[in-house]
Amino acid sequence: MIPSKEFEHIRGVLDAITGLRSAMRQFISKIIKEGDYDITYEMMQLLLVLWRGQEVNQQEIANLLIKNKASITPLIDNLSKRKLVVRTEDPSDRRNKIIALTKAGREFMEAFMPALDDFFRRIESDISLEEMEKVSQVIAKMRQNLTH
Repeated sequence: MIPSKEFEHIRGVLDAITGLRSAMRQFISKIIKEGDYDITYEMMQLLLVLWRGQEVNQQEIANLLIKNKASITPLIDNLSKRKLVVRTEDPSDRRNKIIALTKAGREFMEAFMPALDDFFRRIESDISLEEMEKVSQVIAKMRQNLTH
């Protein structure tokens, strides 16, 4: 069902968010391809979660990537085969696995950082800190409206 004209402004914002997400995916995918990193965009997303969070369980990764837990398993398997991540048993819950970057995974991410820095420089080009903060606040409010 298409929302009424009354919500045209909201649709514009959501279209902009969707467009940004698509452009980000294309940009990162291009970096991966041109740099011959031999991973997928989804694998890179998972590596970035681990880069920021150190050791994370599979459910937390799924939540952060907005995917279901089962869809994360093949990504972890693939990255594990490449020796970029390791699974260890969670001492507080043996059914749970903790996922962490290996030394090779950290080195991989360090090699990728200049490309990621370029990505962030391009995103913030011609946008003030105040504008960035305002966009973040508005999107956070929209999310809060949906979760409360």
